[in-house]
Amino acid sequence: MAALTAISISFAAPAALAQDMVSSSADFASFTTAFCGADRSAAHIFVVPLAALEDNSTVSCDFGTANIRVSEPESDPGHYVMNIDPPEGVEDGLDCDGKADKGMSQVALNCLPANMESADHTKT
Repeated sequence: MAALTAISISFAAPAALAQDMVSSSADFASFTTAFCGADRSAAHIFVVPLAALEDNSTVSCDFGTANIRVSEPESDPGHYVMNIDPPEGVEDGLDCDGKADKGMSQVALNCLPANMESADHTKT
């Protein structure tokens, strides 16, 4: 029987997951400040009250207005899907996606620079 050898594996967090790439907002105004001020060349995670997204259809920044979509897909009842599309014509805008159970008060939005987002999905 072969002897087992202990293996040590280390993981380094990529620079894109640095602490300043994750932000938490208590309301829509603070989310807008964080979103509009974010480095649009890097990935971000924004933790936002779900109600702030449900109550607003856009987020306006100096560089343009991004559309916010919140839906409950027929194929996945009891869950909300959130999207923030980059402003029209802003190539370096953030494209954000999130999903939460209906009872959640907070949601995490995963945001990528639009040029890193998958081209095979449509924005409706």
